[in-house]
Amino acid sequence: MKKMKILFSLIVFFFFLSSEKSEKVDELFRDIGDQLEIQFLKHGELFMTNKNFFFKKIEIELANKEIEKKNGLMYRSFMKENRGMLFVLDKQEEIQKMNMKNMRIPLDIVYIDHFNKVVMINKYVSPMRNIEVIQNPSVKYILEINAGMSDKWGIKKGITKVFFKKT
Repeated sequence: MKKMKILFSLIVFFFFLSSEKSEKVDELFRDIGDQLEIQFLKHGELFMTNKNFFFKKIEIELANKEIEKKNGLMYRSFMKENRGMLFVLDKQEEIQKMNMKNMRIPLDIVYIDHFNKVVMINKYVSPMRNIEVIQNPSVKYILEINAGMSDKWGIKKGITKVFFKKT
């Protein structure tokens, strides 16, 4: 009899889910996503220089696998000031997939070419929206840091170079 009650409960539950509008189901999963908090995983350190003068070192979490690139910094409520995520791009098309969907914190997005030089900075990018897609075939890395840090640290397009060291 107990098994019948459990089975009946499951059938009613799945019927309820399937009868609701997809918007209600999306809200259910959004609520679950709001409960997630992904922890920072240090993979290395990134050093920044301007005209051969070292000026900043930050801890880096790498995103070089497909799933890491897809998730990025989603579901994180904060990031310490001296931290960032470094995306290693294999193909130019990966830039088009970048967005701020399910992001909770505003970011500065720093685009870096294959010579490790900063080629563009997208400052104060708001969370929970799509970002403007850039068209620059020389971009090899994307660095995401807290909003305002590029100004605070003096990161400059065409002048700043970065170097990464795994730990």
